[in-house]
Amino acid sequence: MSISKKLKEIIDEIIKEDELEEASVTGNVAGYQTPNAFSGKQAKDKKKEKQNAENSTGYTVVQEIYGTNYPTFKKEESKNSRQKVNGAIKEINKRLFEIERIIGRAAKLKQEAGVSSDNYWKSTKPRMTKIAERLLKVSHKLREIAS
Repeated sequence: MSISKKLKEIIDEIIKEDELEEASVTGNVAGYQTPNAFSGKQAKDKKKEKQNAENSTGYTVVQEIYGTNYPTFKKEESKNSRQKVNGAIKEINKRLFEIERIIGRAAKLKQEAGVSSDNYWKSTKPRMTKIAERLLKVSHKLREIAS
């Protein structure tokens, strides 16, 4: 008798005996220890998040300064203005590198797969136009910073 036939017979026997009950694969797993994991955006919630992160993990929360709004960026006291500008340029370079990689992959796939611009979605061409305009604005702002 083949293994698959034997296995089928065993399964049929178990089903006939009605011994199968609902099973859970997470029955004996302990829960996660993440109090206040889903807190809000208020100042007291941020304080709780910081305390929770530092007390339960041993890590410290680092403030992100390049992705914040201008007043927060300007008031950040951990770095002077020179360090902030140089750090921002470094961050811009890093993100542009990532964008170049995405564009390169898309262009290579487009060429290999033979995708023509006629196959773009309705919203793709206007998006590409807006991206090109934004890149020109970024280029002008970068020249201002450089001078």
